[in-house]
Amino acid sequence: MAGWWSRSLGRLWFWGLRLAGWILPRRRALRTARGTLPGQPFLAGVNLPWLSYGNDFGRSPWRPGGGVAGGADRVRLAEVLAGLAARGGGCVRWFLFADGRAGIRTDDAGCPLGLDDRVFPDLDLAVETAGRHGLKLLLVVFDFHLGLEARRHREVTMGGRRRWIADPAWRAALLERVLDPLWERYGQEPVIFGWDLMNEPEWITSGLGGRDPQTAVPPWTMRRFLAEMAGRARRWTDQRLTVGLATPRALPLVRGLDLDFFQVHWYDRSERRCPLDRPVGRLGLDRPLLLGEYPTRNSARSEDEIVTLARRNGYAGALAWSLLGTDPASRPAAAEDGPPPA
Repeated sequence: MAGWWSRSLGRLWFWGLRLAGWILPRRRALRTARGTLPGQPFLAGVNLPWLSYGNDFGRSPWRPGGGVAGGADRVRLAEVLAGLAARGGGCVRWFLFADGRAGIRTDDAGCPLGLDDRVFPDLDLAVETAGRHGLKLLLVVFDFHLGLEARRHREVTMGGRRRWIADPAWRAALLERVLDPLWERYGQEPVIFGWDLMNEPEWITSGLGGRDPQTAVPPWTMRRFLAEMAGRARRWTDQRLTVGLATPRALPLVRGLDLDFFQVHWYDRSERRCPLDRPVGRLGLDRPLLLGEYPTRNSARSEDEIVTLARRNGYAGALAWSLLGTDPASRPAAAEDGPPPA
């Protein structure tokens, strides 16, 4: 009963926000220069999205010496990015902390204490390697798996960090001890195109996609979390900020936040409610819209058709899923072909 009530209240709040977004006057873009994706009229690129999920930045039992800067990962990173650059390069969307399994120190209760000593060396190498090959990085700070039910492996907790989002004191600790140092160090780095604050947050948001009352957070709490992240980032950087939504249906969750462009993902399963062949102008947005993920395998549409539709319907760019993925939506050959032409 509690779960049903939480989801119902979340849906009511969300639909109220959606209605307000259509009735109230549109906010004018606060940062029009940063609100335009630079360098090309259509941003082409790929999702990396990781060499090893959640382990690319910082220490973990799987990578005790750190992530990409240690051992074989260093060599693999150089090969992957060099190969991508040789095939046309573009923007690389890359997950940073994912579900929180590596890179962030916590106390015994799980409250964030700060970054571990390998995060900066790993990120320094990633930035240097990308820059050397003329690539830009869109770094995804967290994945929605951060808030899913905790799983334990080799004394490591994967997910189970709902309190980082929902508890004001823990959220403040995360911002001050983890994200402030991150943005202070990299906030003016030209290789970093921007920051994707969270990947598909609706899957742990009541009334949108979060169905488990033990893990889902109310939409107003998720919105506050994203708003506070954006506000803190603005203290250190004028790099672009976005949130990678699973579909356009969740846009009310981030409308009015201090973002530079909106971002949605498209897969065949979302076509019925959120068709790809729909002009972006119908969404009434005051910022550009990026197609942050699209399938390169097992789709009724070819990759060329998806990119053509995105261009025609007003998207600011399209990033393929994914360069190194082995999931059903990733075509292995995508790593050989590279991103579509700009």
